[in-house]
Amino acid sequence: MPRMQLASLIARLVVLAGVVSSFVWAFWGQHENIGGFTEIKDGATHVSAGTSPAAILMSLLGLVVYCILLNTRVKEQEFRVASMWKRAVAFVVDFWFAVFTLGALFGCVDILLEANRTGIFRWHFQRDYLVASDGASLVLVFVGLAAFVAYFLLPLMRRGQTVGCWIFRLATVNSDGYVIYLPFSIAVRRLFAEFRGVCSPLKTFRKRDQQGRTFYDLESGFTVVSY
Repeated sequence: MPRMQLASLIARLVVLAGVVSSFVWAFWGQHENIGGFTEIKDGATHVSAGTSPAAILMSLLGLVVYCILLNTRVKEQEFRVASMWKRAVAFVVDFWFAVFTLGALFGCVDILLEANRTGIFRWHFQRDYLVASDGASLVLVFVGLAAFVAYFLLPLMRRGQTVGCWIFRLATVNSDGYVIYLPFSIAVRRLFAEFRGVCSPLKTFRKRDQQGRTFYDLESGFTVVSY
């Protein structure tokens, strides 16, 4: 194996190990939630938020990797339609990567707002009442959702890759087999088509053509391929 290919493989394995480690750590390595949560049910209010130095560090490293990939173009080479298991696993990796990274960073904003209100800094807090600063937390929810969508949208517009697609060597190409820069409107339509596929997994698996393209690949004119 050429040295560059070996280095690329090692880099992919290291990043994949980091994503898996963050999942294990978040659910079994610590006892507090990451991110902000507000729930009002049956007249009872529960507000909590938290992060940690380790979570922030992992999130910042993840952002560095994402920014590098966003500015790294997929080189034209031979492509073949990607298998569904690769696409599914890449999406799971991307989903967790985005949720963990954004949760850790936006959770930091929540605890800073709480520290400013109380004068006491804590990495995690819980309370059973609402305060004025929770309005800012509500705004952060919408900002976080926009950032989550942007995580998937920007690579399409910049001819780059998400972390999951990079790890599993996937790219989105047009009907001529080229990785292109998509205008915002077309990128949004492609992303919405993929969202429909995620929401209809049985239809996605069943309605594929002989080449393995999904129904939303055919409708949008773009296909996820392996290289």
